[in-house]
Amino acid sequence: MPSTRSLTALPKVHVHAHLDGSYPRDAVLALARRRGVDLDPDRDLPERTGAPGGPGGWRDVWEFFEAYGRVPALVADLDDLAELCGALVAQEAAQGVVYLEPAVEPQLYAPRLGSLRDVTRVVLEAFADAATRHGVEVGALLTVNTDQDEPIAGDLTDVAVEFAGAGVTAFGTAGFEEPSGLQRFAAHAARARAAGLPVVAHAGQTGGWECVAEAVDVLGATRISHGVRSVENPEFVRRLVEAGIVLDVAPVSNVALGVVEDLAAHPAPVLHRAGVGVTLNADDQLWFGRSVTDQYAVARDVWGFSDADLAALAGHGLRVEGMSARTRQVFGAGLAAWLDDV
Repeated sequence: MPSTRSLTALPKVHVHAHLDGSYPRDAVLALARRRGVDLDPDRDLPERTGAPGGPGGWRDVWEFFEAYGRVPALVADLDDLAELCGALVAQEAAQGVVYLEPAVEPQLYAPRLGSLRDVTRVVLEAFADAATRHGVEVGALLTVNTDQDEPIAGDLTDVAVEFAGAGVTAFGTAGFEEPSGLQRFAAHAARARAAGLPVVAHAGQTGGWECVAEAVDVLGATRISHGVRSVENPEFVRRLVEAGIVLDVAPVSNVALGVVEDLAAHPAPVLHRAGVGVTLNADDQLWFGRSVTDQYAVARDVWGFSDADLAALAGHGLRVEGMSARTRQVFGAGLAAWLDDV
């Protein structure tokens, strides 16, 4: 008999969600109207291919990246940015998220709206205010784009270190080009780790398992955004298990960008069964059209996960370092209560 437990009610983390690709669609449409810009991410998605459970049709990641930049360009001032950040927190709270850690790139708004520090401060303040109002915990994964940000990586690290423990909960790297030559960023990652920030690196999306190994070995990453191509090397998968590396996987995104052929063929179930810590995430809900809850629907409906499997999958979120002890306790109790509810 199919489960009737609500996937929205399932407590979960959302820790692979790019801030500027995750704003609620209604909030973006309202901002676009105020700016007199004709922009609708649903309409402007390329023709869908009918991939099970999610949109598709991007020719490549570069076509997606070009579209992605259209939303930050709408933001005219720091008030706009704060409004969108607050709307994001409300959206995620409604999805049963107990801990949200968006990837924040203040360089998308600085120096146009202010310094890197000023932009980051406004984002963190908006997160904190909305977190209080909606009863969730929100951190920020301050992120360096390895394709573009080498000249300012030091400045971004300065900001991450300054706000470590005061809203910034992790230091990250992101980029579409793999291998990424991560040695260029090793000193910055070391500074972040010294300030108490875990390192979260994009890898194993457009590049293979060896790119994940590079992120772990060079940056000291303890979480990997994507990492799905680790499955190509069973010996390396065993290393991930032994080292306790968590993969923050985004199934619908992987299909939409052609990383995997379809949701049925996604490596996440294999990685989970092998003992790898896997969290499910939406990546860029605004553009891919699927929430974090929808990723759990994929696990239930496409991969055949039982409710116990889903709770175990969500439970990998307890390993996210930036989460407070109080939220960790509430989260664990919520998972047990969800399974007990029949």
